[in-house]
Amino acid sequence: MKTLAIAAPGAMGAAVAAVLTQHGARVICPLKTRSCASQQRALAAHIEDASAVELCDAEIILSILPPESALSWAQQMVPHLQAAVRKPLFVDCNAISPETLQQVAQVIEATGTPFADAAIIGLPPGAQNPQGPRFWFAGAHAVQLAELEKYGLRVRAMKAENGAASALKMAYAGINKGITLLTSAMLINASRVGAADALREEMQESQAALMQRMEKAAPDMLPKAWRWAAEMDEIATLNQGELATDRLYQALGEICRQLADDAQHQQQFSALLTAFFQPDADKAG
Repeated sequence: MKTLAIAAPGAMGAAVAAVLTQHGARVICPLKTRSCASQQRALAAHIEDASAVELCDAEIILSILPPESALSWAQQMVPHLQAAVRKPLFVDCNAISPETLQQVAQVIEATGTPFADAAIIGLPPGAQNPQGPRFWFAGAHAVQLAELEKYGLRVRAMKAENGAASALKMAYAGINKGITLLTSAMLINASRVGAADALREEMQESQAALMQRMEKAAPDMLPKAWRWAAEMDEIATLNQGELATDRLYQALGEICRQLADDAQHQQQFSALLTAFFQPDADKAG
């Protein structure tokens, strides 16, 4: 039985682990200090508790974390990886820029541990995404990771060096999430000055596909805005200095923080977005 380790049983990590265990793999993760919700996810996914030292006994370690934690967690694993007689393959699957990935790779490879770059594109496996996300792997060990298809993952190996998968993730998220954030901001801005009805009418006539997309994407984005902020910060560093995209995505990261703060307090922005897509319900109220 193949043993894989995951960094944390978050929404993506636990859902990926569930697929792996359903297909015959053993998945381990440190659980004792995790929240009740994380432990419940781990239990449902049949993840086994293991110490940080024991993670190094796995054949593959999948680092699936919020982007701001990718480097610090790699640094925490250094002494355990240094002490390991047989080194696992460390795979960074986080939404980080190639520059941040290079920092993580240097930390891990300094211990003699092999390293691979990965991008997860798509929602966690589950009812909303039965097929599961696609894993793109880059670097010298990408071909080796293709065997994870046997354990239920959708895998693509890139013929490229480490950093290419991270760049892919940044570009895809920059397009996909960037459109959602930019459109949401304009809907809010128009609504605040009384132009919601006219903008809705115009978009329904000239941007019907975007309207249909946003009716689902905007409500889905709001509870995740706090998590998207760090990802926008990472995207801002992609080819920084070549194009002015750094300033664009820094601004989108700030919009994420404003939306997240609003959701915790006034809820003015979320109310405006809800009213934009449900005008009849708003008038009835």
